[in-house]
Amino acid sequence: MRTFKFQLYPSQQQQSLLWKHSCELNSLYNLFLQDRIDNYQQNLVRKQNKQKLVNISNFDQINKIPQLKQKNPKLLEINAQVIQQVPERLDRAYKAFFKRVKAGQAKGLPKFRSRKRFYNITYPQPEKSCKFNNKTFYTSIYGSMKFHKYEDIVGKPKQVSITKEKNKWFINIVTDLEPQAPDPTDKTGIDLGLIKLVVTSDNLTIKNKTHAKYFDKKIDKCKSELSKFKKNTRRSRKHKERLQKLYDVKINKIKDFQHKASKKLARKYDTIFIEKLSLKQMSESNCTSLNRNIRNANLSQFIGFLKYKVNNVIEVNPAYTSKVCNNCKYIHHNLKLSDRTISCKCGITYDRDENASKNINCLGQAMLDRAYAELLHPIYVKELKEKLTKLLKTMSIFSIFGLS
Repeated sequence: MRTFKFQLYPSQQQQSLLWKHSCELNSLYNLFLQDRIDNYQQNLVRKQNKQKLVNISNFDQINKIPQLKQKNPKLLEINAQVIQQVPERLDRAYKAFFKRVKAGQAKGLPKFRSRKRFYNITYPQPEKSCKFNNKTFYTSIYGSMKFHKYEDIVGKPKQVSITKEKNKWFINIVTDLEPQAPDPTDKTGIDLGLIKLVVTSDNLTIKNKTHAKYFDKKIDKCKSELSKFKKNTRRSRKHKERLQKLYDVKINKIKDFQHKASKKLARKYDTIFIEKLSLKQMSESNCTSLNRNIRNANLSQFIGFLKYKVNNVIEVNPAYTSKVCNNCKYIHHNLKLSDRTISCKCGITYDRDENASKNINCLGQAMLDRAYAELLHPIYVKELKEKLTKLLKTMSIFSIFGLS
């Protein structure tokens, strides 16, 4: 399956109609969610009274739609299959919730939807309900809408949805095309950073773009101008829209660059080893000069792209990966963040990021070999040797092992 996403350009009348139908779908979603909550509370009472539990299924709520249409004639204006997507999406959200509960992850119970959030209008059978004609999308309810078609739609459309993101309209077309991805076999360790986004253990470097710095200057200037205006005036609303557009362009630029960088790595490597970083704590650290840069780099988003594009992404312990020399295993305890090039006692001068990526690669390879990566780390090996030496001394068999 492949999704083609194009920007849509509906007229003002079409936008108002889409928002009207979205509000009705939001209300319907909240109604079905309330039914589920009431059913859960009733089951708790039944369980205490040792009665048989009664659960509301997806099909029960779909069968309730004709009655709701009689009570609310506005629902008759919306495509029947679009309305049926509401209980189905709620059912998927509930199944995902219970799956997370069993796995011990963050629960995230489905919440009531606000009218301010556009409810995606989805056609599950586009061949019956909509048409495509070159750069025009047509439905019987909304009429014809132009969209920016920058590439050909390959495959048979299986699902079409209209979405709204940050004051822009989009059309998402899901086809049955199976993309033929390359079959890479290489493994590598990568060190993530702010100036250099990626440094691999085989000396591949991807420098980070300076989109954030460029747009941060404009955003700060727009914020200072906005603070001088009175609230809820025409000029303040205009500056808020301008500020939102700057944020959108900045986010999209960073997202586009990270997509391209992750795709480049996914085409070359089958397995990637990365550090298990606590990025939230890093962005809230005492080193305030770097907090904004860490947030702008958005490394968590980049790691997410890698995890679904690369076959295997293995996280390793980040302790001492930058301070340990990969050649002689000497630990540079007094290493500062500003020291980017290191001259080791073994006579080798190396780049800090390249050295860290090689250490990450060694730890990842050890994990693949079903060894304990922590025990292979020089710090833990040293501690293990000291414990073993004390044990041998107490057992008085020191000479047998040839230790002194």
